[in-house]
Order: sequence, then structure tokens, then C-alpha cells
Amino acid sequence: MAASTASPDGVSAPASMNARAHTGLAALLALGATLARRGVLTTVSMVVSALTALVLAILALAFARRGGDAPVASVPVLASSAIAWGGGFLQAVVVAMGALRRDRVEGIRHLFVMRTTSLRGYLVARVGGLAAVLAVVVGGGTLLVSALAIVAATQTQAVLRTVHTTLGALVFALAFAVVMAPVAFAALGARTRMSGYLVLLLFLVVPELVASTLAGALPSEVTELFAIPSALAALRSSLAPGSVEPVRFLRAFVALAIFTGIALALVRRDAAAVEREDV
Repeated sequence: MAASTASPDGVSAPASMNARAHTGLAALLALGATLARRGVLTTVSMVVSALTALVLAILALAFARRGGDAPVASVPVLASSAIAWGGGFLQAVVVAMGALRRDRVEGIRHLFVMRTTSLRGYLVARVGGLAAVLAVVVGGGTLLVSALAIVAATQTQAVLRTVHTTLGALVFALAFAVVMAPVAFAALGARTRMSGYLVLLLFLVVPELVASTLAGALPSEVTELFAIPSALAALRSSLAPGSVEPVRFLRAFVALAIFTGIALALVRRDAAAVEREDV
């Protein structure tokens, strides 16, 4: 019976390799989420998200107290956008900025590769961890504000509409997290600050400008899919009370999936390029 080779810490090599190969998704995401919460600016971004949620919670109470035609049902939509494009976007930028090169210098990438035996595990942890944190921050803040709006609403119709808009707002928040995590890493992970900002503008702003230019020549059903912000808005609007549009939802979902796939491919390419720099 062949003896297994012992490692310096007393664990057999086959057992150690097997443990690394079977590092679970939950463990990878937990490690990545820890990294996505490090740093002063990251804390600042989460404070911005919390303060935004607090202000909108107060707004929801004010609308509910007014009753009548007060737009309490619009508060979840407003909350999802404000938290996502405020503190959520700031956190994505701060976490992704130079992260791939910084991880190489600090030995973090090597640690992940040793634990998972592949570069893929490192990217799952890094991108997935940021997505998980964004989902908690943006989705949690949106849910908190929405729940308060639902509880505070005094009319049955307002309660039902607010519940319905909450569904769309949560879908928006989760989609934002899933899409923006790889986009942020693709734009900023391996680039300098200036070039990273330019690529981020290319991802988010330029398509919106193109869509605005072509608004008269092409139907809105097409131009709203040109850019990530408008596709996210279309995804949420497709679930609006009284006007649920499954086809529009599917179009927006496919567009966002394409954006995410392109971003993930770019992140993998950049991570591989950074790794080759060590050779």
C-alpha cells in the first residue's frame, strides 16, 4: 500500500491537494466578500449607502403620512436607483480599482490560487465576493426602505402597489450587483486610475450617448438595451404594477447577460495577463 507524501505541516500532499480542489463556492465568496469590505473608502461607500437608505426611509414615512395621492409606491424604485448608483457604484469602483495588480503584489492572488488550484477560483472569489456585498448593500437597503414604505402605507391599494414595485426594485438591485461587479473589475482591475475611468465611461456612458443619438432612428425597445443603466431600468420597468411585460423583461435580461459575459471575459484576460507578468 503506497504511502502518501507528507507536507511540512504534517498533512499528506494528496489530502492537501484534494482539500484545495474542493474549496466550496460559499468559502470563496466569503473570502472575496471580506476583501470587498476592506479599506477606509469602502467603509465610506457603505456609510453613503446607509445614509441614502435612511433619507429615503424618512421620505417613505412622509409620503405615507400624507396619504391620498402621495407616491409612496415609487419609493422602492427611487431607493434602488439611489443606493445602487450612489454608494453601491462607489463601492464597486473603490474595490476594483487596481485590485488585480494589488492582489499580486500583496500575495492575495497566490493565496487564492493555492487554495483552489486555479485562477478561476480566484476570479470567482474576487468578482463573486464583490457581487455578494453589493447585493447585500443595495438589495438590503432597498428592501429595508421598501418594507418601511409598505408598513407605513395606509391604503390597501397603496400597499399592493408598493409590494409590486418592491419586487421590481429588488430585481434591479440584484441585477446591478451581478452586472457591476465584473464590469468594475474589467474596467479598473488591471489598469491605471485614469485609463480605468476611461474604460468605465466606455462601458456606461458612451452607449447611453449612442442610444440618445439613435433614439429617432430606432425604436426605444432597441435603444434601451444599448447601455447597462438603461437595460437595468428596463428590467425594473418591465415589472411595474399594471404593466408587467415579460418580453421586455427577457430582452433586458439577455442584454445584461451579454454585458456581464463580455466583462467576465475581459476580467479573465486581464487576470491572465497579470499572471504572465510574473513569469
